[in-house]
Order: sequence, then structure tokens, then C-alpha cells
Amino acid sequence: MDNPEQCLICDTDVPALFSAKARLSGTIVYDLRTCPACQASFFTPIPSSDALAEHYSKDYTFYKGDNFKAQGKGSAFARKHLAPRLNKGKLLDIGCASGDFLAGVQQGSDWQVYGTDINPEVVASVRTKLGLDVRAGEIEDVGFDAGFFDAVRVQDILEHVPQPLTFLKECRRIIDDHGTFYLSVPNGLADAQNLIDYYTQYESPAFSGAGHIYFFSIDSLTLLFDQAGFRIEKAYSYNFKKGLRSLSKLPKSKHWKRDLTPPVVQQNKSPHTEVQTHKQKQRSAAYYDFQFMKDELFKLPGVHQYAQDFSFVLKPK
Repeated sequence: MDNPEQCLICDTDVPALFSAKARLSGTIVYDLRTCPACQASFFTPIPSSDALAEHYSKDYTFYKGDNFKAQGKGSAFARKHLAPRLNKGKLLDIGCASGDFLAGVQQGSDWQVYGTDINPEVVASVRTKLGLDVRAGEIEDVGFDAGFFDAVRVQDILEHVPQPLTFLKECRRIIDDHGTFYLSVPNGLADAQNLIDYYTQYESPAFSGAGHIYFFSIDSLTLLFDQAGFRIEKAYSYNFKKGLRSLSKLPKSKHWKRDLTPPVVQQNKSPHTEVQTHKQKQRSAAYYDFQFMKDELFKLPGVHQYAQDFSFVLKPK
């Protein structure tokens, strides 16, 4: 990109406007800019692959295995969305982390499951421990055949991707013309606001601990889907209380600044320190089906500006 202030999504000629300064785990400080045309926000310059690799090499809790809740969610997802559509098919989970969700899909259906993740150590562990076909690298580099998958799932990954349109076009290439794309992504308006509020209050770069570098508006997502060759079949919004807090429509949580404080300010506390949790108990399929359906009931149809998160069911055009 010749102009780092130009929006990569709508390609407008109008420079993106400065909103805040932010950083990842390294020492580089980025501008957070907002496109006046499509309202997407993004880091400028876009972080390099080395900077992202450094950030994602930390001890993320979602890389922890033996997650019975994730396995149960995978089984419930398969029974609710996959098996009724096709008795057998191929599912790809991009950013599969510990592989527990995929293991659940395999347990709950006759579908073949595949995964990718950018952390090679985690991929090696998943392949050894769970015996799943999981591959390391960016989806553009893995090299699946065109139309190979009946379904692709991308759960909270798009906001981490340096080239979101390229990513989505590759997803379209590897999905069968009659396949389905399940995508979840934060509401960028709410997701970026805490970074902006932190910077405004402290005049210091906020820490994007989750590694988000894009913050998509509804308009920018619609544009991306169309450019990549998808149409929206269904759309949902959820996590409204968190979204209202992020947008200051409700009082913010008293701990809202904790995850935005750079680790050097946290007295050398690791930004990804694993939270100690009670050992999970494996429960029945009926229990996980009930929990899955309960979560689905809290999703409102459509995309709403005060939600923290969106989920989409997309179909090839």
C-alpha cells in the first residue's frame, strides 16, 4: 500500500482519520485510524508478519487443550448446523487453536474435519494429541484445492488478518459453490472505542492484547463480503451489555483499563498470563446442546450498532 493512511477495504482517496495510538506486544507504536467512508478502523502501518508472530507466540489461554466446553460446543454445532444439511461433508476451522472444537465436531457427526493455525507448535501438539488434520500457516499458503470444503468456520479471526479481502477471497475459493461460511467478528465500532478511550484519558498508547488490528464497521463488512464473492444469508448480533459498556451507553466495567494497559506498565506481568480456572467437568451431549441453544437464543437477528459481536452465515454468490 503506497499510502499507509489509505483504507484497504473501500480504497477511498480520502485519508483515514487519526483516532488513537496503540501497540501490540513489541515496542512499535501504531496509529489507529478510521476511514471516513466505510468507518472501519485499522492499525497503520499494518503490523509486519514478525510483529504479529511475536504477539501470537505468547501463552494465549485459547491454546490450552482439554477444553470440554469447546468440545461440547463443537458437537452441538455439528448436530445443529452440519448434520441436518449434509450427512457427511468437510469442515475447515481457520484459527483452530487447541483443536477442541474440531474434536467435538468429529465426535458429534460423520463430517471430516480440518484446521489451520499460525502457531506451528500448537499445530504439532494438536496433530499428535488429537490426530486431527491441522496445518500450520496462513490460509492463503496452506494450499487446499478449490471447492474442497462444504463448510468453513472463522471464529474471531478476521480482525487479526493483515489482508482481510485476500483472506476472504481464499475462503471463497476453497468453499464449494453450494457450501456455507460461518463467520464471527467483533463489532469494530465497539471494539475500537476502548482503545480510543484509553488513549484519550492517558495520552499513552493502548495495548491491543487480543491482537486485533482491524475494527470492522457494518458497512465495511458488507463491502468485504460482496468483494470476496459472498452474500449474507443470515446475520446476528450478541453481547449487547458489553457493547453498551464499550460505547459508554452503560457505565464501563471497573476493570475496563486492565487489558488495555501495556505489559511494561503492569510491572512485567505477562499480557497473556493464563487465568487459573477450576478443572472442567465433561458433561452429556444433551447438556451441551442445551447450552448451545441458550447461547443462540441471546443472538438477535440482524446487525445492531450496540452489539459487541456479530455472526454471519454466508453463501457463495
